[in-house]
Amino acid sequence: MIKIFLSFDFYGAGNIGDDLMLDGFLNEMKSSNIEFYCSLPRDPYSQKIRFPEINFVRSEDRVNAAYLCNIWIGVGDTPIQVKSGSWFMDHLLKDSELKKEKKIKYYFIGIGAESEAVTEKANYKAILNETEHIWTRDKATTDILIKKIGIKAERITTSSDLANISLSKILLTQGRTDKKKYDIGMCYFDENAESVNLDAVKKFLKNAVKKNKRVLAFGNEVRKEGKYEYKIYMNMFNRLERLFGSIKYYQPDYYNLNKVSDLIRHYSTCEVIMTSRFHSLLTAAWAGCKVVALERSSKVSALAEDLGIKEVKKPFTPDKLMQSYDESSIVDIDILKRFHEQAVSSTESLKKQIFL
Repeated sequence: MIKIFLSFDFYGAGNIGDDLMLDGFLNEMKSSNIEFYCSLPRDPYSQKIRFPEINFVRSEDRVNAAYLCNIWIGVGDTPIQVKSGSWFMDHLLKDSELKKEKKIKYYFIGIGAESEAVTEKANYKAILNETEHIWTRDKATTDILIKKIGIKAERITTSSDLANISLSKILLTQGRTDKKKYDIGMCYFDENAESVNLDAVKKFLKNAVKKNKRVLAFGNEVRKEGKYEYKIYMNMFNRLERLFGSIKYYQPDYYNLNKVSDLIRHYSTCEVIMTSRFHSLLTAAWAGCKVVALERSSKVSALAEDLGIKEVKKPFTPDKLMQSYDESSIVDIDILKRFHEQAVSSTESLKKQIFL
């Protein structure tokens, strides 16, 4: 029996994209010969009901669980980043200390990188040089790791985001032709949300309602604490506007739903999705929505380019947003199918290395 420690610990925090990535990974990696372990610094209830194949342990048992396993895998997300603070880098550095002098094979799969992370080049280079192999989620990440961080090219394979595996299963054969309840779905988040852009988004949405457009605001991140989508919506619209306005906010019951598919059902109710979130953009594309990318970070810009869609650049204005809405388009399904094939290929390559 092969014991694998999933070394990232952000799962279950409230970001739907994390569940999509983990679901995609497990869909391809399930095996009667593998036991998965993972430690989370939070109540793992939602993850236990959606991913029963993983042995989730308490934070105080993390070290013991990690040392049970001679294979560690960092699955998904954007570990090479600085825009959201140093928390991810700090986590990786602690793991480097934890695995020091242990005979552990270390892999990253389906990961992204932000070009802004070059400011921590030395730390990230040291971390990544400890891995056996890295499968990135796009060419942009590969280029960052090789050209800006200094990782040798032979240790990296360009793939695609693991969420493509899950999204293909959930959305490719259903939901793409559903009758649309909303004309516009808005999922807006920015680590540094400037007032000029927030005002532009609000004015655009209010103008859309005046034109009889049906609007749904929603979040890819469901936490109400912190400066995420919910707080942005609450600050954008005052109490009277929320009570009597036509723009409502929605988020799924993340912590109690059994299926990953239940977390993204609302996408298929929207004709056009406008978003600054990586996985919201990807989900909207798979759902067959017309899609608009809103500039936020290099990873979102890279995905928009790979999807073949336009990105609204900052500073936003109501007119720019309305023009992008009018010109929005559905992503070519062949692009998405290629993403799916690349993601599956990365898991197949990983399995070959594990079962050597």
